[in-house]
Amino acid sequence: MMNARQMPLAFAPEEARLAVTGLAGCKEMQKRLSEMGLHVGGEVKVIRGCVTGPLLLAVGKSRLALGQEMSRKIFVTPLQDR
Repeated sequence: MMNARQMPLAFAPEEARLAVTGLAGCKEMQKRLSEMGLHVGGEVKVIRGCVTGPLLLAVGKSRLALGQEMSRKIFVTPLQDR
């Protein structure tokens, strides 16, 4: 269930620091996201967002590029709201 401040990662603004609050999709996709460092309770920062192309994220010391479809299945909340 989404709260008022929760949104899909695809809609997050550039430079936003976010907490991952939920992962949608099948178990394999959730496992893959977790292996990439994206898990509920984790933090991410949007380095580059784009309406049509991939998002570039900072996850710890790593950088990830996620497509729009996958980024719509990751739910986040701005860190200052936690």
